[in-house]
Amino acid sequence: MTPARRWLALGGLCLGFFMLLLDSTIVSVALPDIGSNLGTEASLSVWVNSAYLFAFAVPLLVAGRLGDRLGHRRVYLLGLAVFTVASVGCAFAPGIGALIVWRAVQGVGAALLTPQCLTVIRSLFEPPRLAVALAVWSAGGGAATVAGPIVGGVLVEAWGWPSVFLVNVPVGIVTAVAVLRFVPVSRRIAVPLPVLAVVGVTAGVFAVVVGVQGTGDGVLAAPLPRVGLVVLGALVVAAVLTVQRRAGDRALVPLGLFRDRGFVTGSWGATAASFCVGSAPIPLMLDLQDGRGLGPGAAALVLVPMGVACLAAAPFVGRTTNTAGPRATATIGAVLLVVSVALTAVLIGTAAPLWAVATAFTGFGVANAFVWSPFSLAAVLGAGPATIGAASSTFNTVKQLGAVLGSTVTAVLLAVSTDAVALGALALAALGALAAAASLPGRAPAVLTGAVVHGAGVGHGLGFPTANLLPDDGGAVPSDGVYVGWLTAPTWSGAREALVSIGSNSTFADRPRTVEIHVLDFDGDLYGTPVELTVGRRLRRQRTFPGPDALVAAMRADERRARTLLARS
Repeated sequence: MTPARRWLALGGLCLGFFMLLLDSTIVSVALPDIGSNLGTEASLSVWVNSAYLFAFAVPLLVAGRLGDRLGHRRVYLLGLAVFTVASVGCAFAPGIGALIVWRAVQGVGAALLTPQCLTVIRSLFEPPRLAVALAVWSAGGGAATVAGPIVGGVLVEAWGWPSVFLVNVPVGIVTAVAVLRFVPVSRRIAVPLPVLAVVGVTAGVFAVVVGVQGTGDGVLAAPLPRVGLVVLGALVVAAVLTVQRRAGDRALVPLGLFRDRGFVTGSWGATAASFCVGSAPIPLMLDLQDGRGLGPGAAALVLVPMGVACLAAAPFVGRTTNTAGPRATATIGAVLLVVSVALTAVLIGTAAPLWAVATAFTGFGVANAFVWSPFSLAAVLGAGPATIGAASSTFNTVKQLGAVLGSTVTAVLLAVSTDAVALGALALAALGALAAAASLPGRAPAVLTGAVVHGAGVGHGLGFPTANLLPDDGGAVPSDGVYVGWLTAPTWSGAREALVSIGSNSTFADRPRTVEIHVLDFDGDLYGTPVELTVGRRLRRQRTFPGPDALVAAMRADERRARTLLARS
């Protein structure tokens, strides 16, 4: 697959994802108009959003495994079709009941589509291009989140609330054409879909979401029954995961994911960021419209600088991740998220001028460009072909639960306090994303390109056939040591796991500094072949051994440790 085709495929995936996230925020702006036009109370019209959130969050955990089994492109297109058709149903809904039903159908389509994006991107790109691709994808999602209130305000004021749904139709058609044309058919993995586990996880997640979101009246409007439902749902999910632990990578949610520090940290950071980002525009828009008397269109104009800043910052995210590392990139985004939301809270609490509010919230747009990519990269980088679908769906599930929880907390605070207090609470929640950013790896894996050349043949004689890499000029070779790595050759379908030794081997006299690659479970000839080597975690420093036997023993230990680390990831 040519590089140009990969980027066009990414564009198709990003367009569909942009549409989903745009819809999830754009409808919030249209809710007052929907309520007045359909003659319904606010307590009922809020279910236009709640039904979507329920139907989106609940199937996410299963959708990734469906992609593994049926093909990720096929499930992506199925979700896109369901979402687009449901958008038409929403636009022509005769009443609030029909609109709520169609919104739930939209949520199911979004749940089928979302996990496939990360999975396909991970299969199309290897580091360092993976960081750039995820930056583009994340920036598209961030731009949609911040553009929703702007676009929603303009559409509602110009053409009424049905337009916020009809705009999805041409976007959906263009996305389908692009995905069919450029995204390759993925290899289908024969993972089981245990019926009892699927039902149990679905029921458990549904209980958690209902408990967090609550209902407008009845027993589930009271705090205590809702807390009980959350606890019950969490226990059901935990019980299913425990029963499935023996299934290994074939489980609905492999427990090995939670032994991967990158996956845990990335998921935690994205959940905290989603808690804040998904709800922060709502108190601001309420202050602009209800507190200051602006119309939807005028209020949307205040957010234009924030949207422009998000798009302008996007090209720098991938470069920053590859040079400074995921930790630095995520920290920039998390700090800006906390500062911009907290400062906006202070400004609207003191009735500051609109230009000051718009300036402060501009940092929110830059934060959206920077915060998502490093967390997504950390969550999926260590996943293998058998677990990437599960990693993507689990990551998106907990991220969406963060958005649901943020929406609920914001609604409670808005009912009992001011818009400024709600924004301040969201800024405090964003500190969780900052803590997660500090736990990410300091630098991205080094990637070297070059040709395989003949070595001294010592490794092969000791039982460790190695390929010596002659790096291209300009490649930054890591410091001396033994590393876990991945080698990609033109004739291979994907990267192969490897043990990488960099430096001068002092056990043998007069040996120059080399990059030696021992590809695990491979003993072929790659001489003269251009390859790409990703150098990951360092296992140990280089050291001198008294002789070949001691060196072989150390290499055996290195290989065992490398296999253990790779199996966990």
